[in-house]
Amino acid sequence: MSRRSSLQMVAVYACQSLIGDAVASLPVDHYTKVNGKREVFDATRSPRWIRQPNPFQTSYDFWFRVVISLLSDGNAFIYTPRNPRGEVAGLYCVHPQNVAILDGPMGDNRYEVTDDHGAIEGVYDRTQILHIPAFTVPGSSRGLSPIDMAREAIGLGLVAEEFGSRFFEQGTTMAGVIEHPGTPRPDEARLLRDMFRKTHAGVKNSHSVGVLTGGASFKPITLSPEQAQFLETRRFQKAEIALLYRVPAYLVDSTISSTWGTGIEEQNKFFVDQTLMPWIVRIEQAVSTFLLPGMQYIRFNVDARLRAKTKDRYESYQVALNNGFMSADEIRELEDLGPLPKKLGQRFYRPLNLGVVGEESLTPKEPIPKTDPNLTQGKKNDGT
Repeated sequence: MSRRSSLQMVAVYACQSLIGDAVASLPVDHYTKVNGKREVFDATRSPRWIRQPNPFQTSYDFWFRVVISLLSDGNAFIYTPRNPRGEVAGLYCVHPQNVAILDGPMGDNRYEVTDDHGAIEGVYDRTQILHIPAFTVPGSSRGLSPIDMAREAIGLGLVAEEFGSRFFEQGTTMAGVIEHPGTPRPDEARLLRDMFRKTHAGVKNSHSVGVLTGGASFKPITLSPEQAQFLETRRFQKAEIALLYRVPAYLVDSTISSTWGTGIEEQNKFFVDQTLMPWIVRIEQAVSTFLLPGMQYIRFNVDARLRAKTKDRYESYQVALNNGFMSADEIRELEDLGPLPKKLGQRFYRPLNLGVVGEESLTPKEPIPKTDPNLTQGKKNDGT
C-alpha cells in the first residue's frame, strides 16, 4: 500500500481533505510587535508571498499542498528563493518524497531535491528550504508519516472495502450450493452452474425468481455481511482513521452521533481547537521564525471559521465595544467593512460608572441644589 493508494479509502481522503480545506481557507494576517503592542500590516507593507506565495498558485492552493504533505508524509518542504537583497521572493511546496535530508552537525542539515525520475536537481541549505516536520522522535530529523504508522489499519479498511465490492458485484441473492439427486456428468453440472450464475449473479439480477429442474434444489450456506460483522468492521475502521488524524468521528461517519457540545458552534470550536490548531501553530511558528525578520509573524485567522450566528456575533461586539477592549473600526474590520470617517471608529469607550481604583471617578458630580437657609436652621419657610 502506497500513500497515494491509501486515498482510495474514503475515510483517509475525507480526513485529509477536511483538514487541508479548513486550514487553506483561512485568511493569513501579518503582524508585528512594537513596544509590546500588536500592529497589523496592511497589504502594501506585507511581503507579496503572504498574499500569494508564488505566481503559479493561489494562497489556498499553496497552503493546501503544505497541509497535505504533513498529513501524508509527516513533512513539508518549502523552497524559498531569495532576491538580491536576501528577501524571500516566493514560496514553492516541494513533494516530500523528492527530498532527502542530509544530516549535518548541530542540526545544520542540507536537503537533496530530486525530480520524479530520481535525478538530482540540487542540494540546498536551510536558508533555501524550509522544513516543517510533524510527529518527530528524538534523534530524527524527518517526521513520521501518519500513513506509514497506520499502514495495517488502513490496509484492513481497504480489504474490507474490496470484500464489500466483490460481494455486491458477484454475490447472488440465494447464496449457497445446488444439490442434484442424481449423478450428473461434469458438463451437465457445469452447465447448470453457469445458467444459474448468469440468471441470478450480480446486482441487476438480484431478487429474481429461481427455477430448478430435474429434482435439483438450492441450499443456502453463506453468511450475510451483517452476520459476518462486515458493516461493524467498516464502521470501526472509519473511526480508527478519524482517531489517527484527531478528527471527530461523526464528521467521517454520519451514523456516529456527536457527544461534543450541544450545538454546531461548540462542535465547530472543538474541531478547531483539537484538530486544526496543532497544524496551524506548527506552520505559523516555522514560517514566522525562519522567513520573517525581527518581531514579525503571521497568523491564520481562525475567527473567520468560528463566526457565530449574526445575533450572537453582534451581541459579542456590543460587549467588546461597551467595555473598551475593541474599537468600532476593529469590529468593522472583522465584518469586512471599512473604517469610519475622520477616525471616529478609533475611539474606545467604557462605562461611566467604572473607574480606576484610587482615582476619582470621571462621572460628573451633580450640583448640590440650593436650599433656603432657614430650612438648614430648622425653621419653617412660612414666615412663622
